[in-house]
Amino acid sequence: MVFDGWLDEMPAWLDGQGPAADIVVSTRARLARNLAGRGFPHRLDEAELNNARKQLTEVLRTVPAFEDAWTFDLAVLEPLERLALREAHLASRDLLREPEGRALVLARARDRAAMINEEDHLRLQAYRSGFDPLQACQDALEADRQLEVEVDLAFSDEIGYLTACPTNVGTGLRLSALIHLPGLMLSGEVDKMLNSLRQLQFAVRGYEGEGSAVRGALFQVSNLTSLGRSEQDLATDFARHVSKVIHYEQMALARLHERDPITLEDLAHRALAVLQHARVLTYQELLDRLSQVRMGVILEVLPRIDMGLLNQVLVQAQSGHLQIALDRELAGSERGAVRADLVRRLLRDV
Repeated sequence: MVFDGWLDEMPAWLDGQGPAADIVVSTRARLARNLAGRGFPHRLDEAELNNARKQLTEVLRTVPAFEDAWTFDLAVLEPLERLALREAHLASRDLLREPEGRALVLARARDRAAMINEEDHLRLQAYRSGFDPLQACQDALEADRQLEVEVDLAFSDEIGYLTACPTNVGTGLRLSALIHLPGLMLSGEVDKMLNSLRQLQFAVRGYEGEGSAVRGALFQVSNLTSLGRSEQDLATDFARHVSKVIHYEQMALARLHERDPITLEDLAHRALAVLQHARVLTYQELLDRLSQVRMGVILEVLPRIDMGLLNQVLVQAQSGHLQIALDRELAGSERGAVRADLVRRLLRDV
């Protein structure tokens, strides 16, 4: 495999040490950029896509933010490797759907990544642990400043950076947070909260991003527009509104526990027992049980479990990661047994 051993260590942005990391798994800032004088990727033929890919991968190797980075030509990766990149939230479905002429450049610290020839020529991504949109934004902008020294990007003095999708025109900035909301779901208040976010021009999606269902009470919240506002304003606005969601989730959990502590405590303890002893686990059941365990840790009805460890389980128990770890494909029933074995080992001593 092209990146054999790459998945053995979890990136720092999943370590559970960032602000509000008990509720927000991670924050991402993404900048959409295009090369000046070239058509957008959907207008390019295979040769033109490969030329853009080669130019950008060579340029990114010269900037400090991507020093000694991994470069993955998606066309030569095996299907399981491409799946693992999506499971790690480093590459989108759109990037992986047609791998020819497309690439991913990943910083050694795995806190920055660049998708090449997705919807735009370049999607610069910066990741932070917990809820840290201001720093994630600064990390992405620093990589962008370094890049612009080396290459001309499509830019209009009137409207800002030019992008394939009109919603990204301007700053090209998309901020997102992977947030865990079991309290709002159990209390029946989550729809009201999500509708309020949509009215404020935020997108709300499931754990796997656009087009995915909500699983394990995990939501991806992101801004929808970037035109007419500065990066600082967008990041500050995102921080203000998502911080309210975090606060409401904390209040919902506290009220639920106050009203019926035994039920919530039983739910959390049962969930931990299943994860520590099950012999077969589907990924859906794993997400549900992990959600209940995280809730129990937050409410302090379970022993203090490191959130970074729970994040590790969340990522490494996915099918692509499991199969790469064993270097072979797994049928559904065997995959469930391998997943359960991994989870038992990771949670054995908590």
